[in-house]
Amino acid sequence: MNKFKNKIKNSFNSKASSYDEYSLVQREVAKRLCERLSSIKIKPLHILDIGCGTGYLSNLLYKLFPNSSITCLDISINMLNEVHKKNPKLNCILSDAENMPFKKSKFDLVVSSFTFHWCDEVEKIFSDVHRFLRDKGLFLFTTVGPSTLQELRDAYLSLDNDQHINTFSDMHLYGDSLLKHGYHDPVMDIENIVIEYNSFKDVLSSLKKTGANTVIGQEPKFIKKSSYNKLAKNYPLNNTNNRLPVTYEMIYGLAWKKNLNSNENIGVIPIKNI
Repeated sequence: MNKFKNKIKNSFNSKASSYDEYSLVQREVAKRLCERLSSIKIKPLHILDIGCGTGYLSNLLYKLFPNSSITCLDISINMLNEVHKKNPKLNCILSDAENMPFKKSKFDLVVSSFTFHWCDEVEKIFSDVHRFLRDKGLFLFTTVGPSTLQELRDAYLSLDNDQHINTFSDMHLYGDSLLKHGYHDPVMDIENIVIEYNSFKDVLSSLKKTGANTVIGQEPKFIKKSSYNKLAKNYPLNNTNNRLPVTYEMIYGLAWKKNLNSNENIGVIPIKNI
């Protein structure tokens, strides 16, 4: 494991106990992902949640599909401990998403939310997921796009031109990867979700307490008080309510694994039958 992947793991290990309190947008996106899923006629027997965190999405899936076996995978042992506290019926696997230990054709449904922007080898993950899926299985995910944290990125420009915010990939790159690795009927779309806070301190706390302040490829930088004050001054304000916005450009992806040689229905109903 390279040092920055280890840095991400340590960051999430240290924030596991505070994650649920501050992960407002993560919880909202998980709900919206499940709303999309509930409109699809699917009855998965085996489900994988990649980058499960504290298990919020996994527990929503448990309510949707109470007869399914749900596997929760995360790089953070402390996150998985939180999963087990909430629901001991969920199966927990400690693993890097870029090196998952599953066999071919194991899952009917694979989901992931707020994970792939932390990964270097998304192409490998998409290839692995296609292999893990059973015929006619569904892959559904969310991740963040280039406009995410744009307010904080712009505020940092008042200090210097260094990288203080992670760079996030465009929606089309994920769509192209789905096609490249043999998925069928891919659907990609985006929406902006804006969370507003009372102060600049609250903005930073929301990132720190969820582990989202880790910058891939950068060593930690300690900010001077004068720089902090300049950042706070230059952070954009919603003049209608004097609150500070934080934008998340959410990317949603959906695609199927289709068996061209069989009409056998294995736990799912194809989208063409909806």
